[in-house]
Formats: sequence, C-alpha cells, structure tokens
Amino acid sequence: MSTRSALLFDVRRAILPVVVAVLGIMAGRSATAEIRVQAYAGQPLGVARVEIDMPSEAASAAMEDDRFTVSDTAGRVLYPTLGQRRARKLLGSVLGIDLPQKLSFYFLFKGDQPLELDLYLPDRTKVTVTPQYGQRQYNRMLEDWWKSYVGLYQRVHKEDEYPIGVQTYLTAMWAGRLGQQMPKLEGFLIREHEQGGTVTGKLMADEAYRASVLRDLMLGDADSDAATEPLPDITPPVAEVPMPNFQGEVALEPIATHVPAECFYVRFGTFPNYLWLKDCLGRWQGDLGNMLIQRSISRNSGDVIGKMLALKESKMSAILGPQVIDDVALVGFDAYFSDGASVGVLFHAKNNFLLGTSFSQQRSAAAGEVPGAKLENVDIAGHKVSYLSSPDGSLRSYYATDGDFHFVASSRKLIERFYSAGAGEQPLSAASDFLTARMRYPITRDDRVFVHLSSAFLSNLISPAYRIELDRRLRSLETQRAMKLARLAAAQEDLPGDTEEQLVAGAFLPGGFSTRADGATWDADESGRAKETVRGYRGHFTPIADSLPTTCSVSEARRYQQFISDLRNEVGSLVPVTACVHRDEVAPQLENIAIDVYLQRYESTNLVGWAKKLGPPSPLRVAPILGDVVSLNVVLDGMLGGGEPFHVFAGVRDGHLPLAVSGGKLQVPMQITQAIQAYVGAWPKPQFLERMLGRPSGPYDAHGVARTAGLLDMWVRRADDFLLFSFKREVLFEVGSQLAMVETQRPAQAWFSLQDLVGTQYEQVATSFAYARTRDTSASGSRFMNSLTRQLHVERSAARGMANELVGGEFVCPLGGTYVLAEVPGGIQAWTSTAAAPNNQFLLTEVPGDYHFPLLEWFRGMRAELLRANDSFTLSADVLISETKPDPPAEPATAAEELPPPPPTPPK
Repeated sequence: MSTRSALLFDVRRAILPVVVAVLGIMAGRSATAEIRVQAYAGQPLGVARVEIDMPSEAASAAMEDDRFTVSDTAGRVLYPTLGQRRARKLLGSVLGIDLPQKLSFYFLFKGDQPLELDLYLPDRTKVTVTPQYGQRQYNRMLEDWWKSYVGLYQRVHKEDEYPIGVQTYLTAMWAGRLGQQMPKLEGFLIREHEQGGTVTGKLMADEAYRASVLRDLMLGDADSDAATEPLPDITPPVAEVPMPNFQGEVALEPIATHVPAECFYVRFGTFPNYLWLKDCLGRWQGDLGNMLIQRSISRNSGDVIGKMLALKESKMSAILGPQVIDDVALVGFDAYFSDGASVGVLFHAKNNFLLGTSFSQQRSAAAGEVPGAKLENVDIAGHKVSYLSSPDGSLRSYYATDGDFHFVASSRKLIERFYSAGAGEQPLSAASDFLTARMRYPITRDDRVFVHLSSAFLSNLISPAYRIELDRRLRSLETQRAMKLARLAAAQEDLPGDTEEQLVAGAFLPGGFSTRADGATWDADESGRAKETVRGYRGHFTPIADSLPTTCSVSEARRYQQFISDLRNEVGSLVPVTACVHRDEVAPQLENIAIDVYLQRYESTNLVGWAKKLGPPSPLRVAPILGDVVSLNVVLDGMLGGGEPFHVFAGVRDGHLPLAVSGGKLQVPMQITQAIQAYVGAWPKPQFLERMLGRPSGPYDAHGVARTAGLLDMWVRRADDFLLFSFKREVLFEVGSQLAMVETQRPAQAWFSLQDLVGTQYEQVATSFAYARTRDTSASGSRFMNSLTRQLHVERSAARGMANELVGGEFVCPLGGTYVLAEVPGGIQAWTSTAAAPNNQFLLTEVPGDYHFPLLEWFRGMRAELLRANDSFTLSADVLISETKPDPPAEPATAAEELPPPPPTPPK
C-alpha cells in the first residue's frame, strides 16, 4: 500500500465511527423532518426555501428533471429556482461513500398568509408553512435566493441549445430591483458580459448576441439621445487583396458580371446542382447538426425567402429547369433572414421566354393567394421592374431582367446594383479577390457549389451604416420581447402593467426603456397585430439595405466603435473567404464530396500567431495506422523543438469505451485517459514532446519502453526517430510496429482523418452520444415551455404558442416527435416530446436499443489537410457518403507486435 493510500485509510478509520454516529443522529431526525421549509414575509415579495435530503446522484438528476418543481394552487409561488448544496462533497470523497445532498427549492411569494405548497419530487407532496417576520433572516434568505437564481441563469447560458432570452430578462430585471450587479458570464465561447459575446456571434446576430442586447436594454442602456450625429468615420478592418498577376484573361462565369462586388455569392452552376445541395444540406443539418449546435427552433429561413420572393419549386422544376436555366446563384448584401435580409436569386437563362413566362405565372398566382397583395411595375434605375408586395411584408419581390439574366430579389437597392454591376460598375467579376479565387479554383473544375465572400461584402456588412441599422433592429425587437415579458411578470405579481409607465413604476422595466434613436415605436394595426412604425412587421422587416441611416446617436456611435475595437482584438481583420464543393462518384452508391476552404491574406488576422508555429509544407506524413478511428498529424516549426521542423501525431484506437447514464447525462464513468486507447508521438526530433509530457523516469527496457517522470503517469517508447506516448502500454506496441513516414499526394502542414465507424466499437459510442445530444436538444424545447409556466405563470396549454412567439420561430422536436402536455405523478402536467421513450421523457435514463444514428447510414469517413502557403490558408476535406449501410467487417484490422509483459510497478 502506498503512503498516500495508507494515510487515507488511517484517516477514514479514525473518523468513520464519529461520522457514522453523526449520520445516525441525522437519519433519526430525517425520519420526522425529511422536508424542511422556511418562509419570511417581506417587500417586495416574501422569500422561502424548501430543503430535502436526497442521494447525491438523485439530487443531480433533479436539476435536469422538469418533474421536480414547487407550486401552489393560489398562484402565490413566484420565480422558483432549484439548487444543490455540496457542503458534504469533500467529506464524502474522503470517506469513499455517497452522503446525502441537500436539494433546495428557493422561491418568492406574495402575501403573508400560510402557504399551501405542492412539492413534486417527482411525486406530489403537500406542505403547509406559515411565513415569519425577521428582517435579518429575510435579507439572508433573499441573498441565497438571488445566488441560486444567478446559478439558474448561468446554467441556461452553458446549454447552447436552450433559448436564453427569457432568463436573461428575468435575471436583469431582478438585478435592477435588488440593486445587484448583473452576473458575468465567462467561458471558452462566451466572453465577459461587457462584450456581449464573441465577434462571430455579433456578426451572425445569434441568440447569445440578441440576449446581450436585451440585457443591456434592461440595465438602462437605452438611446436617450436622437440620431443627430454623423456616422462614425471608421474604416472597417477588412483586408484588401492586390490584383493578381496573370497572363491573358481569367475564365469567368458570365453570371458573375451581374453580381455586385459587395454581395455574398453562392453559385451552383446548374439547376440540378442547386437541388442536390438542398438535399445534401438537409441530411447534414438533420444528422450532424443535432450533435453540434442545432436547436429545436425552426425559423425556416429558406422557406421564408422562397415565399417572400414568390419562387416555388415543383416536380416539373427538376425536369424543365436544366432546359431553361444555364446558371443560378444566390446573392445578397447580408443573410439576416429574420431581420430583413437583402437577398436575391440570379438566373442565367437558356430560354428567356420560357423562364420569364414561368416567373410571371408564379407571381400572378402568388398575388391572388395573399390577402391585399399587389403586383405592379415600378421604375428602378431607368428600367421597368415587376414588384410584388403585400401589406404585411410577407411578399416583397422585385423581378428584373437584363438580357439573358433574370434577378428576383427582396431589396430595391439590390436591383439597382444588379443593373449597375451589369453595366460595369464594380461587378464581382472585376474584384481582385474574386479573380484570385477563380485562378485557384477555375470554372473548369465544374464545382457543385462555389461560395465567395469578398472584401467588399465584408466591408459593407460591418460598415457604420449597415451595422447601426442592424443594431437598431435588434434593439427594437428586444424591446418588444422585454415588454411582453414585463407584462407577464407584472400580471403574476398582481401589479398594473398595461402601459410602459406602469411597468417602469413596478421596476419591471428601466426608465426610458423604449426610447429609440430613430424614433421607432411599436403600435397595433387594425387586427391588433404588433407593427414597428419604421420597418413593419416582425419577421418581415424592410431590407436593411433599403433603410440605411445617414446619421446616428452618440450611443450608437459608441457601440459601433466598441464593436470595431472588439473585432480588431479578437479577429484582427476580416479576409476574403472562398469555399468550393465538388462531387465525384467513386463506386456504385458511393460518392466523394470534396470541400475546399480558402482564406486570402491570413496574415491580416489573428491566425498569424498560430500559423507561425507551423513548419513548412512537408511532402511526408506519418503512415495511416490500422485500427485508428481518429488520427492527426501536424508539422511544427523547428524553433519549438530546438532545431529542424518536426511532426507531432496522435490517434484514438478502436476499442471499448464504457458509457453510463448518471444524473440524467451520458458520461464515461472513469478518467477519459484510462477509458480510451490513444497515443501521441513525434518525429524526428522529440525533445519538444518530452518537455511537455515528461522524460523517462529511468532507462528504457529491452523493448524500448519506460515510464514517464512528469505529472502524467504515461508509458513512453522510442523506436528509431519516433517517440511514442500512451496511457496504455499495449498501445505502444500496436502502433509502434506500423510507424513509418510516407509521401503525400501534395505537401501540407496538417492531416486529419475520421474513419467509417460502422463495424467498429465506436459505432455504438457515436450512436449513444448522438441520441443523448439529440434528446437534450429536444428536451430544451419542452423545458423552455415548462419554464414559462414556472417563471411567468403562462397557462400550461398556452406555453407552446408563447414559446414560439418569444423566439420568433417554431419549436420542432429533432427526434421527430410532437411536443405535448403529458400527465406526471401528482396530477400535474408538463410539456414533453412524444418521440422520447417513456423513461426518457423528463430525464435521460438509458439509450434506446432501437435508436439509429442517421449519420452512420451514409457517412463513410473523412480526410482533411491544411496548407499554409504564402499569404493564404487552404483547408481541403474529402467526405465519403453512401446511400446504403455496409456490412460490418468480420474482424477489425490491426497490426501489432507480440505484447511483452509489463514490468512490475515500482513502489512510490
């Protein structure tokens, strides 16, 4: 027995009798007081705590289970939160036993009469408590409630699939009412709260950034000053690309001559390519997306654009499209589909008459289907343009033609630029970064998809006018959302909330909350539907490009300057990006999808610091290792290793990975380093890796194996110029016998591969994690609906409709089920999905044996490589996909030396 183990044994032996006696006393008390309730009346509301002793795993599971809640039939329980006390965790770990945990419900309440509480644990238990008076106890418990409520806010922000706007409003509202600081949020993907999330989130206007806008409004950051200042005179940090040197002419697609340089450009080449991409993206988003960042909210951006532009596909489209359309591209100034996107679809016609006739018929039909729709001709830049519109903005479609080019767009400004680009005024076809991209990826490649984000596009997207207008829209939308939440909060507290003045008086909103720099307000139309006075109806705002401001407020200028400062600090400069997708059939029902992503002028970005650590492109790489599921090989600069460039490589071997469900989560029930069979190695100069992972603690044995002397208890093996590390000794021999350097098809600095998982032991691992991830995504929707009832007393039957309204979309279960109200123990109802197995409806307990991960039905492996050359980065990936699931191999492929027995472990 080691000294540490002996010491721990002595400590346990010494204190265990005392602890057992104490626990015996506690157990005797808990027989009559398992549930402890304290309540103190006060202003503005009373505060109470309910404590229950539970096993630690059950207490952790309760945090994920919607059946655990507290309520009362009189509706006096408000703003409940659930917490877990961990005071005994250290003692439990020392003793090696699972001690009870305190599960604590905190909540506020109205009045001072006795409370008739319903506790759901998850079975219903009725408890009566009479509120007491005591200012010191009240203040202390109110502080505990606030800490627990902050914990709820922080947990919500860590779950990327959960809509965070409502909890952001409630936390900010109570921070103001209690005179507390809004809690900071820190993490890998979430910056401190002053920054409002990452720059990427700000550029995409994602949910985290929208929630930060709502939070700032609730903290009093309203536009009290009017837009009387000139727009900030700031040059956006976007890298410019010099005109490339080329002989003769670069072959370009004709359609690019009518695309404005400041537009994003997604070119399909042919109509069948467009249909293929839609099908492909549908599979990838449904399968991969739910494992990564997909939410259960559907906003149907593609359908919204199709309906707004009156562009419909039919079965005949796939047949007649190739006969009528020579080329097609999606272009636009932005992709803010839910906030008034300026987008359009550009066609190069093979048959002008047939294509024009088809569009005219579609537009006439759409005008007759939408109430109040109007089809008229308008003059734009001296051209007659067909304009289809409806009073609510759901139809906003301009149709313009210029020779063989037909353009259907949502924005008048976009139509103007279509004509001027076609006349030679700054078309994409003349942009230096586009020409550079086309030299690298010529049209003769026949790519299925070609995407280009030009310097002009990026500059326009983050220009003062464009960014300030987007900011105005988001603040307007968040004002409306906060107003709705404030009215719900006031109603459940029995306080007046019909007007903004009443909500401000009740501290549900800060003063001056709805003041906008541009004077925009929200009114109701004849039917009672909310309409913004400047931009129209939510979801159908006028395009940003058609509403650009010429002046701004001091506050708007300050926020824009902060945005640019954050952009420079986090990214450096934005650079042109090109992406290409190519398809090749390699066997019957098996195709290779080649994806290339190309960054120009990367040295203008913050990637340059990381890029300097890479060595020069190498014609050699580590040979593929049979039995690896995942592998990586990177060439590093010689300065890191004290000499010439060297390779660092790593891999994860096929093998059993134990999984268990604990506390409603799928977990690996042991240290991951001991659970997986993995390795890391270096060639030909391993000094850098030795410094990181530890040098041998003694001489190498006859097989070239030794233990490391560092913090990590690993095995190390030296063979020729290779140095190999692993937590498992047998891995060194399985991998070591295969190590060799081989020539590559083309030089690169990094290689990555992910094998087909079908037939491996990781197939079930991937399936289990995919189910757990998709089930969590599904549960996020039902949990959000249930939270509206708990936090804001929304009627349970109305919670789904209110949830859809608050997120500006529709909750759709990614498991394919339907959200319904289900009966739970005690007679309460809660939202859940019909697709979840009965024992998984409110808490993950097991992975169903009949669940199939759809991705594994078609994914057959992936290889990728990274090349840094001159001033550009290129990431190339090949993804094998099929339509059928292959039979698993009879035996996994391995190549290993005979495994020598390990030496005895020396005493420590």
